[in-house]
Amino acid sequence: MFELFQAAILPHQLLLTLLLTLVVCYWLLVLLGALDFEADLPDDLGTDGDAHHGAGSSNSLGMSTGGAWLSAGRFLGFSQVPLMVWLSFMVLFLWFGSLALNEWYNQAGSLLQAVWLLLPNLLGSLIVTKLVTLPVAKLFKAMGDSDSEAEEVIGRTGIITSTEADDSYGQLEITTASVPLLINVRTEPGVTPLKRGDSAKVISAGPDNIFYLIEPASQN
Repeated sequence: MFELFQAAILPHQLLLTLLLTLVVCYWLLVLLGALDFEADLPDDLGTDGDAHHGAGSSNSLGMSTGGAWLSAGRFLGFSQVPLMVWLSFMVLFLWFGSLALNEWYNQAGSLLQAVWLLLPNLLGSLIVTKLVTLPVAKLFKAMGDSDSEAEEVIGRTGIITSTEADDSYGQLEITTASVPLLINVRTEPGVTPLKRGDSAKVISAGPDNIFYLIEPASQN
């Protein structure tokens, strides 16, 4: 362990060690609740308000830069996961890669050799980060789809299709433009159970959108 610490504070490794320390501190603060972790993904990288300012060549340059940034984000993976997640993996792999490459090919500790080794390390870290964040991206996409579904369902009115709907079980069918949407629902504790065929309104989402809370439509 002491040898690892010594290697981590060598001149050619120190900058990456400081970056990794900042990443670890960030996640510790998130876990302790001192910082809020933003899990929202950007809707469209590079298409912010700056695109509406200026004209002619300036506007074309802005659109071109935004398009290049969006393409890079899709290719490298940082547009599919929160940027801090992507950066955390990237810094971690850079740190380990630098440690390993310098141990194998730069035992003399030459800064010039360390700079040359940074190139394959950067390329390899980008590839590994892309591969590792693929399943993470699917997780965040599923979370986003779940939130979108909740936003679409809340406030809608449907018909109870189960025998009844109470605070432990129930199903509600909501008419849509295509296939009717069938969701699991619950009533607030103490509310009179609703019967099959009653009209009800979705008022909020339960934990992890597993079910939705409803109230009689006539209540409004």
